[in-house]
Amino acid sequence: MSDAALASAGDVTVSTIPAGRYVTTVHHGHPDELADATGELLRWAAAEGLTFDRHDTDAGDAWAGRFEFYLTDPAEQPDMAEWDTELAFKLAG
Repeated sequence: MSDAALASAGDVTVSTIPAGRYVTTVHHGHPDELADATGELLRWAAAEGLTFDRHDTDAGDAWAGRFEFYLTDPAEQPDMAEWDTELAFKLAG
Protein backbone atom coordinates (compact mmCIF):
# COMPACT_ATOMS: atom_id res chain seq x y z
CA MET A 1 0.00 0.00 0.00
CA SER A 2 1.16 3.47 -0.81
CA ASP A 3 1.93 6.14 1.79
CA ALA A 4 -0.42 8.47 -0.08
CA ALA A 5 -3.37 9.81 1.91
CA LEU A 6 -6.65 8.01 1.36
CA ALA A 7 -9.83 9.96 0.66
CA SER A 8 -13.37 9.28 1.82
CA ALA A 9 -15.75 8.25 -0.97
CA GLY A 10 -19.43 7.31 -0.93
CA ASP A 11 -20.23 5.17 2.11
CA VAL A 12 -16.54 4.77 2.99
CA THR A 13 -15.08 7.21 5.51
CA VAL A 14 -11.36 7.48 6.14
CA SER A 15 -10.48 8.28 9.73
CA THR A 16 -8.26 7.17 12.59
CA ILE A 17 -9.09 4.75 15.37
CA PRO A 18 -9.18 6.47 18.77
CA ALA A 19 -6.12 5.75 20.91
CA GLY A 20 -6.63 3.86 24.12
CA ARG A 21 -7.09 0.42 25.59
CA TYR A 22 -9.48 -2.00 23.90
CA VAL A 23 -11.10 -5.29 24.86
CA THR A 24 -10.84 -7.63 21.87
CA THR A 25 -11.89 -11.09 20.82
CA VAL A 26 -11.84 -12.98 17.54
CA HIS A 27 -15.02 -14.70 16.41
CA HIS A 28 -14.69 -17.66 14.03
CA GLY A 29 -17.92 -18.24 12.14
CA HIS A 30 -20.68 -16.64 10.13
CA PRO A 31 -21.16 -12.87 10.58
CA ASP A 32 -24.79 -13.57 11.59
CA GLU A 33 -23.32 -14.90 14.86
CA LEU A 34 -21.58 -11.62 15.74
CA ALA A 35 -24.46 -10.44 17.94
CA ASP A 36 -23.93 -13.46 20.19
CA ALA A 37 -20.15 -12.92 20.21
CA THR A 38 -20.71 -9.27 21.12
CA GLY A 39 -23.02 -10.25 23.97
CA GLU A 40 -20.43 -12.69 25.30
CA LEU A 41 -17.73 -10.01 25.17
CA LEU A 42 -19.93 -7.47 26.97
CA ARG A 43 -20.88 -9.99 29.70
CA TRP A 44 -17.23 -10.96 30.20
CA ALA A 45 -16.19 -7.31 30.52
CA ALA A 46 -18.96 -6.63 33.05
CA ALA A 47 -17.87 -9.64 35.11
CA GLU A 48 -14.30 -8.28 35.07
CA GLY A 49 -15.51 -4.83 36.23
CA LEU A 50 -14.43 -3.11 33.03
CA THR A 51 -16.11 0.09 31.84
CA PHE A 52 -16.45 1.03 28.19
CA ASP A 53 -15.92 4.48 26.68
CA ARG A 54 -19.56 5.05 25.78
CA HIS A 55 -22.59 7.12 26.75
CA ASP A 56 -26.35 7.10 26.20
CA THR A 57 -28.04 9.33 23.64
CA ASP A 58 -31.65 9.72 22.49
CA ALA A 59 -30.73 7.53 19.52
CA GLY A 60 -29.10 4.82 21.68
CA ASP A 61 -25.53 3.99 22.66
CA ALA A 62 -22.68 6.24 21.50
CA TRP A 63 -19.31 4.47 21.57
CA ALA A 64 -15.92 6.18 21.38
CA GLY A 65 -14.59 3.09 19.63
CA ARG A 66 -16.41 -0.11 18.73
CA PHE A 67 -15.08 -1.96 15.71
CA GLU A 68 -15.42 -5.13 13.69
CA PHE A 69 -12.33 -6.04 11.68
CA TYR A 70 -13.01 -8.64 9.01
CA LEU A 71 -9.83 -10.71 8.92
CA THR A 72 -10.82 -13.16 6.19
CA ASP A 73 -10.66 -12.32 2.50
CA PRO A 74 -13.98 -13.45 0.92
CA ALA A 75 -12.15 -14.00 -2.39
CA GLU A 76 -9.95 -16.59 -0.68
CA GLN A 77 -12.61 -18.09 1.64
CA PRO A 78 -16.15 -17.80 0.24
CA ASP A 79 -17.65 -19.94 3.06
CA MET A 80 -18.82 -17.32 5.58
CA ALA A 81 -18.91 -19.98 8.32
CA GLU A 82 -15.09 -20.04 8.08
CA TRP A 83 -14.56 -16.30 8.45
CA ASP A 84 -12.68 -14.65 11.34
CA THR A 85 -13.84 -11.30 12.70
CA GLU A 86 -12.10 -9.32 15.42
CA LEU A 87 -14.31 -7.30 17.78
CA ALA A 88 -12.63 -4.36 19.53
CA PHE A 89 -14.39 -2.13 22.08
CA LYS A 90 -12.65 0.89 23.65
CA LEU A 91 -12.37 0.98 27.41
CA ALA A 92 -13.00 4.14 29.45
CA GLY A 93 -10.08 5.99 30.98
